[in-house]
Amino acid sequence: MYLVIGKYPTIVYTVTMSKKIKILIIISAFLLVLSVPVFIFFTREPVLIVTEQSFLYLYGENRLKREIIINSLRLFRQIKMVAVTNDAGDDIVPHAITEISNKPYCVLFPQRFSRSAVIYHEQNPSINIVMMEGRNNQSAVSANINPDLYFSFRTDVESDFYRAGVAAAAYSEESNGYIAVFMEPRQNSVFGSQARQAFQRGLNELNYQLEPLFYTSYSEYYDFLELSCVVLAGAGWEYYDNRAGIPVILFAWLDPFLAPSDTVMVIDDSPVAQVYQVVSFINKNEKSGNIKSNFTVLNAKNVSNEVLRTLK
Repeated sequence: MYLVIGKYPTIVYTVTMSKKIKILIIISAFLLVLSVPVFIFFTREPVLIVTEQSFLYLYGENRLKREIIINSLRLFRQIKMVAVTNDAGDDIVPHAITEISNKPYCVLFPQRFSRSAVIYHEQNPSINIVMMEGRNNQSAVSANINPDLYFSFRTDVESDFYRAGVAAAAYSEESNGYIAVFMEPRQNSVFGSQARQAFQRGLNELNYQLEPLFYTSYSEYYDFLELSCVVLAGAGWEYYDNRAGIPVILFAWLDPFLAPSDTVMVIDDSPVAQVYQVVSFINKNEKSGNIKSNFTVLNAKNVSNEVLRTLK
């Protein structure tokens, strides 16, 4: 509603329209400013992660979407999964990658896809290729792979077991029982000593007095022992079927919502969990390094904020 005095309505109308035009210009400019970073985000070369379709079900659809969105925004670059069947041939994977992007910023290959990585590199020598070695498959690099041609990153086993030791001590503060640690036999042979020493250092941080007991299978465990905490790092899953009521720290890619009720923490060293650190290293042109896992705390009862900060 406008108030027109005397014989100048046209002037008032013109002024009013002028203000509207200015507002429209301001809004258009604001929307343009907002659209620029969005345009840049979607046109930048994406980061691709190669994996099997079974991993997607294990990791959890909602969890995967959340991790991809968070890390994509942090990197200001899209992250896309290249999911192939579990029995896909080595030469199939490069084709699957190309279908997702002809020119990605980098491609993350778990070690089990190392032969596919070699084939893809031969076809795309200008693309950054990343070899990922998780806690369960660390070994010497294949003689057929030239390390100078690839980025290579490993799960930081020492850091993971140190932080797991701190967590185990925190969950054991109100109990005098033992801490049982189950490690997969191959893990134990590759880095068992390193992991045990790091875990013990973590216990010492909170002055936990009892030494941990290490096993490579559930059959080695003596059922009569009183436990205060259990760590499952690739072995001992039978524990869930035979015992209950003790806090369990689980090294796994499993969706935390699918973990048994006694699970208080899930330690994830999947490429999805480590992609932000990996790309940060690539941006600095660091060819190799160790990557920490993500610690997801499901039950923080009796765990101090200081301990929670240590686990991040």
